[in-house]
Amino acid sequence: MDHPAGRAVRQPSPKLRAAARLDRILDAAGALLRETGGVDFTMKDVATRAGVAPATPYNLLGTKDGLLYALLNRALDPLFIGVLRHKATDPLEHPIEAAAFAAELYTADPVVYRELSRVYLGTPDDLHRPWFMHRSISFWKHALEVAILQKRLPADEAERDDLPRLLMIHFIGCIDLWVNHDLDDAGFRAQVAYGTSLIMLGFADTAGQRKLLARIREAKRTLPRHHTFLRFTAPATTPTITAMATTKRPRRPRKRPPAEF
Repeated sequence: MDHPAGRAVRQPSPKLRAAARLDRILDAAGALLRETGGVDFTMKDVATRAGVAPATPYNLLGTKDGLLYALLNRALDPLFIGVLRHKATDPLEHPIEAAAFAAELYTADPVVYRELSRVYLGTPDDLHRPWFMHRSISFWKHALEVAILQKRLPADEAERDDLPRLLMIHFIGCIDLWVNHDLDDAGFRAQVAYGTSLIMLGFADTAGQRKLLARIREAKRTLPRHHTFLRFTAPATTPTITAMATTKRPRRPRKRPPAEF
């Protein structure tokens, strides 16, 4: 393309170039994750796939954990944007609808979300995890914002994090069971809807409780009836409680007092 004489071609700023490289790196990591079904690829593999120098992923993201957290955060961007834009008919149901949307997002791309969830569920990381957890609890705070403003929840919830923290902990627990295949996709979505509704019931006003009870009854019908984590079989070498209670312990010999002279 010809440019007018004397007019310099405007180059992207260093910040824009770095953002473009970061996008290529994350795209490459996502592609490798889907192809391999796991996160065993190396940073060098990512750099080669992205067409950047081997040091670039390290320069932009620090570590492989940093890369995976960045990929997870980007994958969840639609979720965090959605909770801000969504308007529920009843603000008390906003968290339930937000939770349902999150569960749908996870199960729509299970390979990516299962593997990336393993990162924050099982990888100690003092650098990236705190920011991710802060972002997670912010999601639930936004989901509750309108209900608090309209005084549909206790006034002190505006100053405390008890309810958003409880909702976050419940959702992470459901993710853990889903990641380990203790819940299938349908069971995961049903458990998220049921548990979130049940938590909200304990905080809602009287008018909201009637609607929430209807949601709970509906969600309960779809809950899985059997869970793999409840099928516990004791190893053959482990004594049962009954056996331990009925087994006679060997009697210790009684110590005799020292003889007196």
